[in-house]
Amino acid sequence: MSIGSCLAVNFTYNGGPRIKTDDGNFEIGLNGRGHFDVHSLYPDQESPEYPAFGSQLLNDNDREGFNWRRTYATITGKIYGVNFKFENDFAVNATTAFPHSLREAWLATKLGSGQLTIGQFKPYRGLEEITSSNEITLMERPSTSSTGIYNSRQFLTGIGYRAMIKDNLGFGIHVMSLSHFGLPLEGISFGGRAVWLPIDRQGHILHLGFSASRDTANKDSLAAGAVDVYGGRQGIHQSLGVAGTSVDSPSHNSQSTFAAETAYTLGSLMLQGEYVISKLDNTHQTSGSSRDSTVQAFYVQASWFLTGETAVYKKERGAFGKPQPNGQWGALEFAARYDLAENLNQSLIADPCRTGTSKCQIQVVTLGVNWYPRTNIRFMLNYYLTDALIGNAGIGTPTRTDHFSVLSFRTQVSF
Repeated sequence: MSIGSCLAVNFTYNGGPRIKTDDGNFEIGLNGRGHFDVHSLYPDQESPEYPAFGSQLLNDNDREGFNWRRTYATITGKIYGVNFKFENDFAVNATTAFPHSLREAWLATKLGSGQLTIGQFKPYRGLEEITSSNEITLMERPSTSSTGIYNSRQFLTGIGYRAMIKDNLGFGIHVMSLSHFGLPLEGISFGGRAVWLPIDRQGHILHLGFSASRDTANKDSLAAGAVDVYGGRQGIHQSLGVAGTSVDSPSHNSQSTFAAETAYTLGSLMLQGEYVISKLDNTHQTSGSSRDSTVQAFYVQASWFLTGETAVYKKERGAFGKPQPNGQWGALEFAARYDLAENLNQSLIADPCRTGTSKCQIQVVTLGVNWYPRTNIRFMLNYYLTDALIGNAGIGTPTRTDHFSVLSFRTQVSF
């Protein structure tokens, strides 16, 4: 007589609890992350001569304090040949509760050499946008991401396919609605991203990428426009233009975006940058006719591990992750970034930014220190120096640049 299990399972804990059957046909795992932030803002004095642009916070305590930035619970797994992921953010406020709080929620299966995905996920756009919030070098993404050019369109619903053509060449394409769960399936976004690694060696990588997308919005979809969030999460939101806001614009308006990206790692040093140019349809009127406008954004960034670690490249995503600390005291990383975004058509006559001024340009310098005492724990300290160049408000008024600075600290835990 013998007694055997009809379905043997294994329990592991590698970055999170996971159950998997011996035959590999079923597995499920649980992961989570918590990002707890605190901010201190140092604003300019309020000026009644200018519209609400730039710092101009009412007092030193405006928007300061603590906030739960992210509290994710993530379930991933596989049932036979179908992979799945469901991720919810419990840190959202009451006005954006479930299902708006869902981040990624999709099913995927292998197709040819790649993966076909259906559901809600990130469109295949730039390097910093596609990087996980657990692994971005600084606390906030730059203006070339959904923090700027792709405002509020970080997670969309639709279908996507990505694959590696060769070991150092990959691509992804998507067709999605301009919506996320809890919104009507309105508008459309399509585009793709390609990445190439001319240098692909351990500790020495050169990454090149290009992406393009076209987002066509209507009145019930997410807007197609650029809104730069600068000075940290609790800083300032400034519109750089929204497609379709001209008085006599049609019901459907598009944003066409082209982006180039590069990154280079050599040992503990990492350099990266992105440049984005985006055309917005019918943002304003001049001489009684609707006009388009062009927004450009770019950043350059450098980081260095004082303790000798090297950034990890994840080919399945075409993005970088963070390494395991080498020593018992953890890993220490220094970082800096210069970021600029502007509407090139802004003037006293053409006013796509709705500021009534001659310029519409944002510049941010961010300095950061990251300490990783363990692989799943990180402490981040960021200091932002921001300039909002708004030009003048007409003849006889001075050119003005609004300045303010922000100090932000984050405690990050993941499993």
